[in-house]
Amino acid sequence: MNRAQLECALRDLSQSHGYSFELMPAHRMTEVSNFPVVVLEPLTVARIDGREQGRISYKVTLHILSLAAKLSARERSEIQEKMESDLLDIFVQLSESERVIAVEELSLTPREFAFTTHGEISQTAQTNVVTFF
Repeated sequence: MNRAQLECALRDLSQSHGYSFELMPAHRMTEVSNFPVVVLEPLTVARIDGREQGRISYKVTLHILSLAAKLSARERSEIQEKMESDLLDIFVQLSESERVIAVEELSLTPREFAFTTHGEISQTAQTNVVTFF
């Protein structure tokens, strides 16, 4: 699985969970205006093993953002819980892809009002996705 295939798989999985999808660096996330949204930061290569055939590990940072400025603390908590569950599900489904060897060191970080001026809450997933070529 190469970079384009991995990006496409993450887009498809995100959209299947009801999110719009954007591919952009973190410093451009202020431009997001369509919520709820999954934002994938550009993938970076963490490690390559082999020449003609081998393994390639990509560092993946995926954010889910949802509007929450006018919600109660309880409602924000429920949305945070749903976003966390959706992220876990996205990466479980990704790990079942034919060309994915493993999803390693997955971490999730909840945030409030961190990326835009729209009053959003978010969950950020960071992981290494190991694929073969």
